[in-house]
Amino acid sequence: MAKPHRQHCPVARMLNIVGDHWTWLIVREAFYGVSRFSEFERNTGIAKNLLADRLARLVEDGIFEKRDIGERGTRHAYRLTEKGESLHTVLIAMVQWGNDHIYPDGKVPLTIIERASGKPIKRLQLTSHDGAPLSRFDLAVLPGPGAGRAVRQRLSQISEKS
Repeated sequence: MAKPHRQHCPVARMLNIVGDHWTWLIVREAFYGVSRFSEFERNTGIAKNLLADRLARLVEDGIFEKRDIGERGTRHAYRLTEKGESLHTVLIAMVQWGNDHIYPDGKVPLTIIERASGKPIKRLQLTSHDGAPLSRFDLAVLPGPGAGRAVRQRLSQISEKS
């Protein structure tokens, strides 16, 4: 297992939790409605020991909660917490990126629709306060209230170059 990122950065810290491809496949399955160890194993192809490790870490990090469902001995279900549910937008962005850049020939494996209308959802896009589309060039990254001296220096150096 890789050493955890210690940088005072939301991206680095998020990667400590979900920076592994097996973890994202487990999260994907949870969004599809999977909750049982055997279903995660079958649907992802992950080895039992890796799955047990990833699920334990996801529970420890507050992404999943583990519930004893008491069927025939000790059996557990894994459910996304509110923190886990909030990964949905990230997962949808990954699906849309994959459809655009891995399956550009129109043979996308997944289409995400709105249940009520049956229509495909709009592309996720960054927008301004008034709804106008934004590119990365329209954005600035500023130190937040919890930024340390190193982060403030680094961001000031970046803003000086732009």
